Amino acid sequence: MQAGADDDKVREVPTWRESTRFSATERAALEYAEAMTITGQKVSDDLFARLQTIFDDGQIVELTAAVALENFRSKFNVPLQVEAQGFCLLGDRGFDSRR
Repeated sequence: MQAGADDDKVREVPTWRESTRFSATERAALEYAEAMTITGQKVSDDLFARLQTIFDDGQIVELTAAVALENFRSKFNVPLQVEAQGFCLLGDRGFDSRR
């Protein structure tokens, strides 16, 4: 998503498939992130081929690294109860990393 996405759009990330707020590029990136994140799910050849029509090789590597880093953080920070450091302002969403 573009930097500075509005709060309503951010709130719709969990329901991105049904939402009309996301572009085709954002949908492909979200589908890829989901496939990378869900245990036991794999990135299909079809999905990767679609990514290659939208992103160049460097962008795919960058997207993969960003998703992998967030997955690492969630697996590392949550069990160690590492709290948010205030780099991302979450407003009134009530984020608690221990949930």
